[in-house]
Amino acid sequence: MSTRTPDGIIGLAGRAVRVARAHRAADRDGFLCRNNSAGQWNRWARRARVARTIASALQMPVDSVIITDDPQREYRTRDGTVPGDLITVTEHLTGRLWRFIPDNTTPGTAWLLLDSCPDCGAEIPVVHVAGLADLGDYLDPGGDLSPIAEARDDSLHAPGCTFAPSAIEEPSVTPHSAQPPYTGGDHRVTT
Repeated sequence: MSTRTPDGIIGLAGRAVRVARAHRAADRDGFLCRNNSAGQWNRWARRARVARTIASALQMPVDSVIITDDPQREYRTRDGTVPGDLITVTEHLTGRLWRFIPDNTTPGTAWLLLDSCPDCGAEIPVVHVAGLADLGDYLDPGGDLSPIAEARDDSLHAPGCTFAPSAIEEPSVTPHSAQPPYTGGDHRVTT
């Protein structure tokens, strides 16, 4: 029996070393300190579960997913705030990076794709993704998606961005308190 791996084929050991190096390069402190405490290990294990889940949803190999601290977002927990997850999926064939953040309306089952704002170029959440079809709908030039609410957060955009809500004029609505009082009237429905 031969234990030699054929050229061009990476076995388990080779893949494990490649993934460890990728994690070390992406988040050296987080990777090296993952065993320092129960809290750090739990965070590492949770992120490994998230990586497996999104890899499965996008039909990508799990070793193409790296999760690091999100420098722009924090989550509130029972013990205070913790950095959010920034999920990076690397397409090995093209080298393209896809970045996601958790969709807090559906924890653990969907994510928000980050892409450039069409006006100011800032990285913003652009679409909810629960599976490959959602990503495909966003990427399809014939798709007809409306911007998600998370994309309209003023704080994510450059000043003067026309895509941000402050640049969009809302239709004027008369406040309820300014409307004349209801005085009764005919409530019959006519056909």
